[in-house]
Amino acid sequence: MTRDAESGYPYEVCGVMVGKGDTVTHFRKCANLVADDKSETAFKKTGDIDSNRLKDRYELDPRSYIEADSWARENGLEILGIYHSHPDHPSVPSETDRQVASPEWAYIIFSVNRGEFSDARIWCIDEQSFQFEERKFEIVKDPLEEMKKSGATQP
Repeated sequence: MTRDAESGYPYEVCGVMVGKGDTVTHFRKCANLVADDKSETAFKKTGDIDSNRLKDRYELDPRSYIEADSWARENGLEILGIYHSHPDHPSVPSETDRQVASPEWAYIIFSVNRGEFSDARIWCIDEQSFQFEERKFEIVKDPLEEMKKSGATQP
């Protein structure tokens, strides 16, 4: 996900986190309709966004979401949340993020400064106050990926 966040700089990227229970095991990139000049998005249609702000907004493409959801179900998994990047901004949810958030999901925000990953934080919406609350999370590295990086071979 961090590489995806960096690759989209200076625009926000977005996607879904897939897994079971509280464990994210996969992610699926989704198109950001706001970053696509040819797409008509809710932000563009309503005039709620200044054209100079397109790089720091996202609207997850519904087709991408449906494809990711189908893939998750076919693999016995479910969508657990959304990830997106904040180019040259901290990994703190914006008011826009809060307005479109759902209490059922977790949201990881990646801060990408000058094209390089800075940090990531995970947030959930409190159902009573409808405010974001930060959650703790642990990144567990894939042992096979670590072996590949080190040049080791499988036993």
